[in-house]
Amino acid sequence: MLKYAEKTGADFDNITPSFDGKILDTELYSALRLVVENKTGVKLPATRNGLGYNNLIYISLLLAKMQKNASGEYMGNNAKVFPILAIEEPEAHLHPNMQYKLLKFLNENSMHEVRQIFITTHSPSITAAVDLDSIIVLYKSEDETKIAYPGKVFSQSEEDQASKKYVERFLDVTKADMFFAKSIVFVEGIAEQLLLPEFAKYSNLDLTDSHVSVINVNGRYFNHFLKLFDTNKSQYAIPKKIVCLTDKDPVMKKIKDKTTEEDDENSSWKSCFPFLLESDKLNYEYKKTSNPLTELYQQREKTDLIRVYTQKEGSTFEYEMILENIKCVQLLTESVANKEEIKNMMEKYHDDINKSQTEDLVKNMRKGKFRDIINNFLQITKLEPSRIAKHIIAARYLNSIKKGEVAQELSYVISSNIKNSSDTKEKVFDFVVPTYISEAIKWICQ
Repeated sequence: MLKYAEKTGADFDNITPSFDGKILDTELYSALRLVVENKTGVKLPATRNGLGYNNLIYISLLLAKMQKNASGEYMGNNAKVFPILAIEEPEAHLHPNMQYKLLKFLNENSMHEVRQIFITTHSPSITAAVDLDSIIVLYKSEDETKIAYPGKVFSQSEEDQASKKYVERFLDVTKADMFFAKSIVFVEGIAEQLLLPEFAKYSNLDLTDSHVSVINVNGRYFNHFLKLFDTNKSQYAIPKKIVCLTDKDPVMKKIKDKTTEEDDENSSWKSCFPFLLESDKLNYEYKKTSNPLTELYQQREKTDLIRVYTQKEGSTFEYEMILENIKCVQLLTESVANKEEIKNMMEKYHDDINKSQTEDLVKNMRKGKFRDIINNFLQITKLEPSRIAKHIIAARYLNSIKKGEVAQELSYVISSNIKNSSDTKEKVFDFVVPTYISEAIKWICQ
């Protein structure tokens, strides 16, 4: 028992459980008083411990008992042939690090006498510490308890096995929450992760009340995670509502010179601003979105549990936000470079802005590559001046921010605006949640 107590983590902080006195093992459980001893030699009764720590000692006791019961040398013909260990929510009152150590010990199956282990849990810490094949998900569907097997959704194909390894590698505590949430919103980055809960409040909705988790996949790696939930592709998938918020990120590349057929540095796909699309079709090829996932899931039935939402006109979340809040100078937070320049452009913008006024906006920009791109575009475009001006301001904003830093600032500004509204019934400034995000939030919270 004391050996198992050490391995399960009950010996942390230089204290160890031991027994006062000596006694035969047949009388062990009823006669001895369990104590914990500090490195100083001070002994305290187990009743002075926290419940989580005592649970570890109790588990150690059960493991020792199982070892004895399964021992043919000790029990003879009465030894247990197929002992099963079942633990209900071992995370109760345990620090996450202690949860991990206990699970690591059980997962390594050091006790050869235990043939199978079952653990029920609500802990992302425990779920994140095991492989997908060890996870069984129970869920309610029309008052019936059903089962999903995350590890079985991946076929033996090279692509699926690569996805499986990717999910297991990145299944930390924050992402493991996807197994417990009622619905999930997958996002590409920190900005949407921080701001989505605040945006929901603008629609009088609450993601927490709706049991919606926002999972940041740090890029465009939705396809790996979606396999866990796509019931159209696997009977073992977990059926729950999923939203993917993805950026369009339009791209362009220079058309190869047919006379030389030589590649140059401009012949690969590069990101471009949305207003540049189709502006120079003689020399460039364009794609409105570089994310194939967008078209794939947008073509599926509206009754499908997985939906993908992306910008209407912009390229990124920040770009679209400025397009729909073109006069909102409060979005120009401390870390935004060229803040005064962009503020001046916002204040001069109006719905009836003409071509000459749009050109004046560009003249006030700091000289550089961005200004040259805009001037060249203005020479060939046939778009309406008001639309051009909006895109120029949005593009200038996008070129002036560091996404992680500005996301923190925007979260504070927008949440303060909501709090002020609830306190005084009047917002400090008017703000519009980008349409594609507003639609996604309303659907996922239905």
